[in-house]
Amino acid sequence: MKKNFWLDIILFISALICILTGIQMDFHIVAGDRNFRFLMHNLHKYSGYIMAIGLVIHIVWHTGWIKGAFKNIFKKNSH
Repeated sequence: MKKNFWLDIILFISALICILTGIQMDFHIVAGDRNFRFLMHNLHKYSGYIMAIGLVIHIVWHTGWIKGAFKNIFKKNSH
């Protein structure tokens, strides 16, 4: 349970950073020089990488639940 909590926190924070930096880069809400744009780009890119790695870990940790859910879905549909 505790590892899921921390993974969820990491996924939430990285998703929030990715979303906010993406909006900033698209709409230029805060004016900035070249260094600021470089920082936004890197934050966006690396938070996306962290989110992708977290997603893979999340799926691996929940493989048993996913298999059970698929079995349950297809068992109900076959009747």
